[in-house]
Formats: sequence, C-alpha cells, structure tokens
Amino acid sequence: MPSPSESYLLDFHARLAGVTSRWFASAPVEVEGATAPSSYALLEAVVPRDERALVVLDLACGDGHLLELLAQRQQPGLALLGLDMSAHELDAARARLNGAATLIQGRAQSLPLGDASVDVVLSHLALMLMDDVETVLAELRRVLKLGGRVSIVVGGDMVPGQALEVFAGLMKPLLSAEAVPPAKLGDARVRSVEGLRTLFAEGFADVTVRSLSVQGDGSPGEVWESLLTTYDADRLSPAAQASLQAAFLQAVEPLRRSDGSVPLRWGMRQLTAIRQR
Repeated sequence: MPSPSESYLLDFHARLAGVTSRWFASAPVEVEGATAPSSYALLEAVVPRDERALVVLDLACGDGHLLELLAQRQQPGLALLGLDMSAHELDAARARLNGAATLIQGRAQSLPLGDASVDVVLSHLALMLMDDVETVLAELRRVLKLGGRVSIVVGGDMVPGQALEVFAGLMKPLLSAEAVPPAKLGDARVRSVEGLRTLFAEGFADVTVRSLSVQGDGSPGEVWESLLTTYDADRLSPAAQASLQAAFLQAVEPLRRSDGSVPLRWGMRQLTAIRQR
C-alpha cells in the first residue's frame, strides 16, 4: 500500500504527467559562475562519454526526458534504465523513448535490480520527496558497483527578490485559512547541504554539493502557471487558487521588465558522489 505522501504524488502525476520536464527541460541554470542548458543537462553530463559498457539508472525517471538526452548520444554500450512508481509518467516515457530504455514501475525503497549491477544512478527532483530516504540510499549502495557514481538534483534555498518569493508569501495565509498543512513529502535532511552530506557519509566518497539557480522567467501568466503546479498550491481549493492568482498577478507587476517578463528563480542543489566500500 502506498503511504499517504506516495498516494498524493501518484494522484498529482496522474493528473500532470510530464509536468517536471515541461518547466525545467529548457530552463537555463547558473552554477559556479557558468550557465548550463538545464538541470537535466547537468545530470546527463555526469555519464562518461566513452566506449565502455555502462548501465545508467534514472531513479524516478518521470516522462523520460533525461533518458532521452542520454539516448540521443547513440553511445555504444550505454544501457539505460528508468524506474518510476507512476504508471502515467511511465506511459509518457514509453511514448517519448520508443524503446531506447528499459522502463520499470517500482519504488526506490525496493529496487528490482541486482547487487552491483549499475554504473551510474541519476535522479532529478525526486529524492527530497521520497519516504524512508535511508532505505533508498541503502538500495543505491546495493545496486551501484564499487566506483560507480550517483548524481542527484534536489530542491534548494529560496532565491530572494523574485516571483517565487512573492508567491510563497501570498500562499502561506491561504494555506492557513483553509487549514491545509504544508505537504510533508520526504526527509527534511535532503533539503539542506549539511543534511545531504550526513546522509551520503556512509558508503560514498568524494561527495560534492553545488548550488544551482534555475531560470523560469516568463510573462506573469506563464510564471503563474508554473507556480500553480507546485505541491502546496495544487492542494488549495479552486476558490483559493483563484484568489492567489489575482493577488500574485498584481504583486509581481513591479517586477515586470521592459520585455514583459518577470524573474523566476528556482533554488536547487546537485549532489555527486562515488560508491565506496
């Protein structure tokens, strides 16, 4: 039986399959003074480009966008696996990938894979949502080969002075008024640098964590549409969502640039580590 948080996530992704790649597949990322095409591209770049036989697992693969980036390499010896608990996301991934990856429905807490069978594990905006993260990490240690690599992108700190900060400030009293508690998804330790380092201290070496600023700029209406698909906003009543929309569109007017866009920044982190004994 799915937990309450998993039941909510399954419902959300049944209604909004592909929503993560919709907003982040083409969203540029500022990282360490440079710019990358997207947070997915940062994960894709972790996989070596050589002739070795490599097995790559995309954990919580969603609609398969990251796997598609890897498949486009047409790299000999690259075997792609995608696991997700959402049948709806996997249906979207099958349509996208057309057989380029092996797709499995399952949970990260019980990976249907052999010991030391995977060279690289990647995961995009998923680990911070998972129940029992220590069991998830034990499973990653089990399936990764010694010297194998894991790289994950998770949520990070709020970037001040832009639309997401405005949105969060307006939403908080609406959640209180409707007695909607904040969505309790995952383990709070995954949402901090110190917590990530603590979780990955066992069985991993060369742990690096870097901060990402992901650009989601757009018109006020476009930015509103992306923010509406955040988990807390999704749980508001239609009336509260309408009230939030009106207040948000008014509040971001001072942020509007000459081209009509408003700034939206998503704070994220990328952790990369090597499997050791």
